[in-house]
Amino acid sequence: MLRSLAIDDLKVGMFVKDIILKNSNHKVKNQGVVNSARTIDMLKKQGVERVIIEDSPDDEENKAEPIGELSLAEEFSRSCEIYQKANEEIKQQLLNAAMGKPLSPESMTLLAGEITDSVLRNEHAITILTCIRQKSNYQWEHAINCAVLICGFGLYLGLKKATIKEVTLGALLHDIGTAKVSNAILDKEDELTTNEMSVVKKHVFWGIEIAKREGFSSPIVIDMIVNHHERLDSSGYPRGIAANKLSKLSRIIAIVDVYDAMTGDKPYQNGLLPQAVLRHLLTAKEKFDAELVQQFIKFLGIHPVGSLVKLSNEKLALVIENNRVNPLKPKIRTIYSLKLNHYITPEEYDLTDESFTIAAAVQASDYQINLNKVIKDMVN
Repeated sequence: MLRSLAIDDLKVGMFVKDIILKNSNHKVKNQGVVNSARTIDMLKKQGVERVIIEDSPDDEENKAEPIGELSLAEEFSRSCEIYQKANEEIKQQLLNAAMGKPLSPESMTLLAGEITDSVLRNEHAITILTCIRQKSNYQWEHAINCAVLICGFGLYLGLKKATIKEVTLGALLHDIGTAKVSNAILDKEDELTTNEMSVVKKHVFWGIEIAKREGFSSPIVIDMIVNHHERLDSSGYPRGIAANKLSKLSRIIAIVDVYDAMTGDKPYQNGLLPQAVLRHLLTAKEKFDAELVQQFIKFLGIHPVGSLVKLSNEKLALVIENNRVNPLKPKIRTIYSLKLNHYITPEEYDLTDESFTIAAAVQASDYQINLNKVIKDMVN
């Protein structure tokens, strides 16, 4: 049951579905469990007048744990370990699949659970790691990144924790069939021939084959493997099915899959800025669910965590926490002075409290910034 509540009546432990800003009837999607008095104070500071909360006394067993239980600093070290483990695990599973060897459903399911729990403890920590890109690791990094992103997005949309774990597992497996596609095709710099493209499209059928053989029978997992390349206008593959036959989940994985694929560095091309990819998704209304794309943008923020931005004070900074009330004022970590042309001692700022602003989103390569190192150094 949903009910409206004055911000002064909000209590720790309540589940907030929406927030309403002062002097406005406009509601801003900002779901999550209130885990501390500090969160309530922050909402007041950001101009929240009322909140929409959800009471669900009959659903306690399957209720998601509070988001944001740990600070970014507290969770980041653990999320690095989980992400590294995921790299090794998915790489090995792809190798096994390529050679026709058995996968490990138990370890894959455990990994999906660990990713889910990390996102629940702090939604930003492991998400920042999705911006670490190694061209030669694209195949397994893409699977992990999709799992992290769809996990956070699913929680933002209010999906139950048990469903989220299955969705996260499905994302880890959605491209498992690419293990059967040769690297010569996957890494080809030139446009693929008709025959080569037909081989790539077969990865969906190979993925289903592998998943069913290994006992991954969840309808959620199968839906994600089968339909992540389908589109609302029937232009997708493998079946080119119509929009009314595509589940909400298949529409979600299509968005997440394209977002990470287009922002990721591949052996044959560099990734695009998140803002360019989000614009692409927004304008392709005939292919992607427009309402879900809008929700995805609200979830990610205008400047997603892990991205690099140029500030009005001539410094470069890493976005470390988004702000769903005021997307232009996230929390950032300064790393580089453009005036001095060298790295600086990192400092963290909440842009809601500062006079300087974000001037632009930038590519790390334009400033010879080693973003992978910058992110990894956050653990020290």
